[in-house]
Amino acid sequence: MKAIKPNNSIEASRDLVRQLDCGDLLEILDGSPDTVAMFDRRTGLVVWVSAATARLHDSRKDELVGLHIEEILPSIGEGQHTGSEHGTTVTVDSPAQYRPGKFKDRIGNILAIEYCVVGIGHEDEKPLGLVRLREVSDVPKSTKQEERLRRFLNDSFGATMIVSDDGIIRYVAPSIHNILGYSEQEACGMSIRKLHHPDHRKRNRALVRNMPPDDSRLKSFETLIRHADGSYRHIEASVRNLKMHPDVGGYLVSFRDVTERVMAEMDARQRREEVHALDRYRTMAELGSSLAHELNQPVAAIRNYADGCLRNLDKPEGVERSRWALGQIAAEAERVTRIMRAVHNFTAHKQVQHKLLPIKEILEDILPFLTLKAQQSDAVLNIDIGPNLKAWCDKTLIGQVILNLALNAIDAVNHAPLPDRELTISGTGGRAGFIEITVSDRGVGMSKDQVESLFSSRATTKESGFGLGLMLCRSIIANHGGDIWVDSELGKGTTFRFTLPRTGQKHSSSSSKSTA
Repeated sequence: MKAIKPNNSIEASRDLVRQLDCGDLLEILDGSPDTVAMFDRRTGLVVWVSAATARLHDSRKDELVGLHIEEILPSIGEGQHTGSEHGTTVTVDSPAQYRPGKFKDRIGNILAIEYCVVGIGHEDEKPLGLVRLREVSDVPKSTKQEERLRRFLNDSFGATMIVSDDGIIRYVAPSIHNILGYSEQEACGMSIRKLHHPDHRKRNRALVRNMPPDDSRLKSFETLIRHADGSYRHIEASVRNLKMHPDVGGYLVSFRDVTERVMAEMDARQRREEVHALDRYRTMAELGSSLAHELNQPVAAIRNYADGCLRNLDKPEGVERSRWALGQIAAEAERVTRIMRAVHNFTAHKQVQHKLLPIKEILEDILPFLTLKAQQSDAVLNIDIGPNLKAWCDKTLIGQVILNLALNAIDAVNHAPLPDRELTISGTGGRAGFIEITVSDRGVGMSKDQVESLFSSRATTKESGFGLGLMLCRSIIANHGGDIWVDSELGKGTTFRFTLPRTGQKHSSSSSKSTA
C-alpha cells in the first residue's frame, strides 16, 4: 500500500476507508448492539459510526461523521475527561483488549463501560482506529459476550454459526433447528468436520485454511451437511475469517438449505436427458426401413454362404470352398455387428460425460446411419474433419446434433437434381478456445422468415416433422457452452454451424444466431 500523506479533510479519511476495503467489516459492525466508531488516527476525525452510536447521541450518522473522536466518546478512560481541544488521547491496543471506563450519556447519566481500540490497516501501517464501547454490569463478561453473540446471530438470515480454529462449533442461531434439525445445545461443541459429507471434508478444510486471519472478505461455496435425521442436505454457505474480531474470535459461517433447488435442477436435467433419449429413438425409428434393408443384405449373404458350406462339405474340394465361405460369413457378421453396435451406442446413452474427444471418433458412431440415408437418397456425403480436431463434449449428445443436422440436409437435397445432391460435414479451429463444426447442403434452402423462426418452439424443416430436433440441438449446444446458427438462401442451400469448447473450463455463450 502506498504511504498516505496526512490531510485534515474528512474526504481524505473517507478515501482511506475505501482504499482499505472496510465495507464488509462495517456492514457486520453496523448490526452490533455495541457503540462503534471508526476514526482517522492521524487527525482524530470520525469517518464512520454504527447505528447504535447514532442512537446513543440521538443524532443521525452523518451528523457525527467529521467530528473529533473524543467529542462523541468523551471520558473514554477511567478518570479521564478529554475533549477535542486536548488532542487525541485514545491508545490503540494490540492485541485487542477491553478496558474499564466511564461514559456520560446525553441525559447526564454516568455509565460503567468497557472499551477497546484496535488499529485497522495492513501489517506495516494501520492508519485507522476502531473504538468499541459497551455498557457493563455485574453479569460476568463471558456471559455478556454470549448474549451479544446470540442477539447478533438470531437476527441473521438463514442460519449462522461461529466455528473455532479447531473446527468446534461455539455458537449457533436457533434457526439451525429449522435447517439441520439440531438444537442449539446439541450443535454447540460439535465438530463441524463431522457434519461435512466425507467427499467434501478435505475440500472444505482447505478452503477455510487458505483464508488469511486479517481477511474478512466472504468466501461462498456449496456443500453437503448431515441433518440430525442422518440424511445429507445441500447447503449454500459463506464464510468470513473473524478470528481477530474481539467478539467473534473464529469463523463466521452463514448458510441456508438449497436442497429443494438442487433437487429441482437435478430433476430438470434428468427430464432433459429423457427428452434427448426419446429423440434418439425417434431418429432410429425414422431410419428403421433403411436399417432393416441394410441388415437384410448381410443376413441373406450369411444364409447363402452357410447353405453352400453344407452342400460342399461332402465333395472332394468342399473343405477349401467351405473355408472361403466361412471367411465371407465372418465378414458379413462383422458388418451386422458394426450396425448393431452403432444402434446400441446411439440409443443406450446412460449419463452425460464430458471428455476431450476427436470429432472423427464421434462421427464413427453415426457414420453408418448417414451412409445408409445418403445412399437411399442417391446423395454424396463428404467428410472434411481433421484427425486433430478435438472438443470437450459428450460423445453421444454431439453425435445426436450432427446426425440431426445431417439427416435434415439429406432430406433437403432429396428432390434436388442429382448433381446437387451433396452434403458436407466439416470442422475448423473457430474462434479462440472453440472449434466450429459445419453441416452444409446444396438443397432447396429457406426463406428469411423461416431462418428467423427456425430455433423457435416446434419449428421444423421437414414436411412431417415434430419440430423437436432443432430445439434439442440448440439445447445441447447451449449446455456445452457453444453457439448454433444457420445461413440459408432459397434455391442455393443451407449451412448450419455450431461451436464447442476445446477445454473443460466454463465458457460464456451468446444466444443462438441466425442470419439469412
